[in-house]
Amino acid sequence: MQTVPLRDLVARADLGLTVLCGADALDRPIRWAHVSELEDPTPYLVGEELLLTAGVRFPSDVPAYVAGLVSSGASAIGFGVEPEYPTAPSSLVEACAAQGMPLLEVPPTTPFLAVSQALGTLLAEIAVREQRLLADSQRALTRAATRVRPVESVLTTLAVVLNCRADLVDPATAPSDVASLANRVASGRGPRSASTQVGEDHVTLDPVGSAALVVRRPTPLSAAERAVVAVALALLGLLHRDLESERGQIARLAASALLRHEISGLEGVTGPGPYRVVAGESRADYDVLAQRYGPLVAKEGEGFLALVAAGTEVSGPVGVAPLSGLGRADVDAAVTEAAALLPRALATGEPAHPASDLASLVDPAAARAFARRELAPLLGRPDLIDTLRAWLGQHGSWDRAASVLKVHRNSVRHRISHAERLLGHDLGTADARARLWLALTWLD
Repeated sequence: MQTVPLRDLVARADLGLTVLCGADALDRPIRWAHVSELEDPTPYLVGEELLLTAGVRFPSDVPAYVAGLVSSGASAIGFGVEPEYPTAPSSLVEACAAQGMPLLEVPPTTPFLAVSQALGTLLAEIAVREQRLLADSQRALTRAATRVRPVESVLTTLAVVLNCRADLVDPATAPSDVASLANRVASGRGPRSASTQVGEDHVTLDPVGSAALVVRRPTPLSAAERAVVAVALALLGLLHRDLESERGQIARLAASALLRHEISGLEGVTGPGPYRVVAGESRADYDVLAQRYGPLVAKEGEGFLALVAAGTEVSGPVGVAPLSGLGRADVDAAVTEAAALLPRALATGEPAHPASDLASLVDPAAARAFARRELAPLLGRPDLIDTLRAWLGQHGSWDRAASVLKVHRNSVRHRISHAERLLGHDLGTADARARLWLALTWLD
């Protein structure tokens, strides 16, 4: 059942409760409010109550009365003043202070029923919050499981949702403070799950195949938070098995190829080409691109690379280069070409492909020489190069170029004006724009 910290009830201004003692124990959980005027109410208590009394049959042995409530697990006492007592008896205040029992004074304007109703409202609010937490967390974790590195994404999402640290550890390399317990949980010979205190952290461990999910944070998990962990465990279990499947092998091999490691065996699992390499930046549509391209996607620095079938449709600001084979030189060349095309794609907002018309008729060495000669005054100013590329790519639109560059439109105007002076060209003419666009295309 849900509980409410005593301080949340005290904080209700409409109740007018006054803390007479136990101000340092207001984190105590309250499960329900119980009214009793018995001299010994302990037979009717189950723990975590706020016991409400007006002292109608006030006990003669007050310390024993308080001791009985402490031993029964009651969390606090609420004493209603008037009509029996104008204030809480000093003997009760002293006994509660001596035994660490929080004591609240309930004013005559606050019926005990109002306290019970307020507690019920707080409990209902907690239930709604936890239901929302579970629903939102399920959606977030499910989305995370569809990303390029799904295991890492699920762990990161779980850490954010629960404000904790979440790690999937191999028992053989687990941190020393949980290694023994992780081994027992993951081996299947010990408990199915476990929790322990490590320093100031409360730690829970659950098995995921031959590994263990370790969740650490300063406070224990609530029932709803444990349900969130259960969702993560179900997803991680599926993903963990998937990593051992053929799809997982393809993903690892493709990532190795695109990140320039050993690519032996890639052709055997992907089949014959042709393929294309797609280079892009880590941006808002990255997850969409990754899902579209499937498992053959790898991160490299702040951007991404994708190995896709030649017929795969690509969109957005990405550089696309053909891959003639799966040899090391072929992959390196395609990666380099795709990355080189990316600046043009970012400037135009459209995919950039290797030139297949006029530009392809020009000798590459001559094209590079032309580019460096044409853009020589700007070669030491990458900010002007990028601005010119974005401005030309957006057909001279100040606003769209500013959006691409994420700067103010006046900054674009200033940079283009400066570039125009350095280049000695009138950028208002079609001839100058065409020459510069080709130069930017061929610039290595």
